[in-house]
Amino acid sequence: MKQFDRRKLKGMVFVLPAFLIHVGIVLIPAVGMVWYSFTNWNGLKAPKFIGLQNYVTMLSDTSFFHALKNNLIWMAMFLVIPLAIGLILAVILSNISRGQMLLRTIYFLPYVVGAAIAGKIFATFYSPYSGIASVFKALGIESLSNFAPLGNGKLALYAVAFVDNWHWWGFVLVLMFSALHQVDRSLLEAATMEGAGPLRKFFSVTVPQIKPTIISYFTFILIASFTTFDYVWIMTQGGPSNATELVSTWIYRKSFISYEVGYGSALCTTVCGGCLAIYLLFTLVQKLRRRGEV
Repeated sequence: MKQFDRRKLKGMVFVLPAFLIHVGIVLIPAVGMVWYSFTNWNGLKAPKFIGLQNYVTMLSDTSFFHALKNNLIWMAMFLVIPLAIGLILAVILSNISRGQMLLRTIYFLPYVVGAAIAGKIFATFYSPYSGIASVFKALGIESLSNFAPLGNGKLALYAVAFVDNWHWWGFVLVLMFSALHQVDRSLLEAATMEGAGPLRKFFSVTVPQIKPTIISYFTFILIASFTTFDYVWIMTQGGPSNATELVSTWIYRKSFISYEVGYGSALCTTVCGGCLAIYLLFTLVQKLRRRGEV
């Protein structure tokens, strides 16, 4: 018993510094955020308690709901596109013997490029003066000589999302590649002996075995899509005319540009609460499925 207590104590000693850091930079600010959401604090003067007024204001904030709609579109794209491309490339690379490591490295490179660098590069690429539009103009393709998606309210969100998708493809590729290498080869061989074709083996044998990885990816994207900020702010700052405004950029705008920190805290509290609810619901459904109740 004493030996167990000593081991437990040693473990707590090693964990304590990380726990204190977590409390200092996550838990305390989170509690402060919830408190400020009930105030009219502007970041400078002393906060004044106003009850649920910020939350009432949020319900009539059309810009917030517009940003939320953009976030849902963003999330839908990220649930499908990086996963589809990453999984397809992972399957292809799994069947390549020569140059596999080189190709994996090339595909992974976008993930290690900083958002500030990639954002500026693609902003220049999309520019009507120095980007792809100038190439079209030089080639005499007049119909595309003014191609500037970041200035088009209908295309801007998808143009920025493409860049962020490009950033994540390599990460998803490596994730799925690792999952594919955990697939039981004996099951694939048995399916081949039964006469199953490549597609049948993929959907009936491979996909069920990598399902936990896919579900983990879905859970990550459901939450991470609401924290997307860097590429949007670097490339468009939510423009043109709020066409690329996301919840994170709207919170930043209200908190640090309009100095409505109390209202920004209310928005942030709502989004964090929603993400937590999604995570808990997802976890509950998974547990019920394992028990066979769903």
